[in-house]
Amino acid sequence: MSIRAAREHAEQLLGRFRITKPAVDVVKVAKGLNLRIIEQYLGDDVSGLLVTAPSGSYIVVPKGDKRYGRRQRFTIAHEIGHYVLGHQFEAGEHVHVDKGYRTSMRNARSSAGEDPKEIEANQFAANLLMPASMVENAAAELGQPLYDHDVSELANRFEVSEQAMTIRLQALGLL
Repeated sequence: MSIRAAREHAEQLLGRFRITKPAVDVVKVAKGLNLRIIEQYLGDDVSGLLVTAPSGSYIVVPKGDKRYGRRQRFTIAHEIGHYVLGHQFEAGEHVHVDKGYRTSMRNARSSAGEDPKEIEANQFAANLLMPASMVENAAAELGQPLYDHDVSELANRFEVSEQAMTIRLQALGLL
């Protein structure tokens, strides 16, 4: 898999679910893929899990966080990325296998930007939550150059953090 392929998979998923406007409903996408979302107490360094069992797959997000807030939305999109990209079926350090269950965990190491599968899942999540064409259109409506308040407006519109939106705008050459 590659970063480009991860981005293309996100775009295909948006087309499959006919999502044309922000904010992308990641819960609807997860349900459409038969992925249940479960809230559970997780360790301090774990922001999400993708669990694949004989009975099906599900995403676990931290219990007690704002229900499907911006952080959880990114985590859900990230775990959808692992699922769509088939990472849960590949061996490696990021996968723990125990009693027939396969678990992909998102933790501090995942966020460090070193693991190729985590990079792919992050790129997938960014493209799912902030599709290039939607961000470009929304930014064009605001005009150039974009200012801090514009980044805030876009982050609110796409229901992502300002940091995630800033990174996305930079990646698209809009900042």
